[in-house]
Amino acid sequence: MTVAQSAKSDRSDITVTLKRLVALLEEDETDEYGILQPSQYAFKLAMQLVIDAYETMGVGAARRRHRFLRASAATDEHGSIRLTWSKRSPECEVRLVCPATAEQQAYLYHEMGDNYAVERDVTASMLVHWLE
Repeated sequence: MTVAQSAKSDRSDITVTLKRLVALLEEDETDEYGILQPSQYAFKLAMQLVIDAYETMGVGAARRRHRFLRASAATDEHGSIRLTWSKRSPECEVRLVCPATAEQQAYLYHEMGDNYAVERDVTASMLVHWLE
């Protein structure tokens, strides 16, 4: 794979992730289980963290950006957003949860094999750390 192909693949993954976030805004507002659309707070926080993490991964070495994988995106019944990045080899998962309101705390859950933890100090740098 050439550097150009790697960069194209990476842009595709970030584009897919951002499109999935925007698609959440296009859901019906509610259903019988609760809120379907994310709150504006959750949406803005998720977008900010994802874009900042993507840009941070490219600083210093353009080839590092290919590590940014596409994430799945979902809301909960309160309007919070959950982004999930998964890899099979090695098997690991990172989940970013952006709450519906500023009164709640965002967090990162990360798991690799039998090791897992929750990080409460959510920054783009912390997200990059666990994605890499």
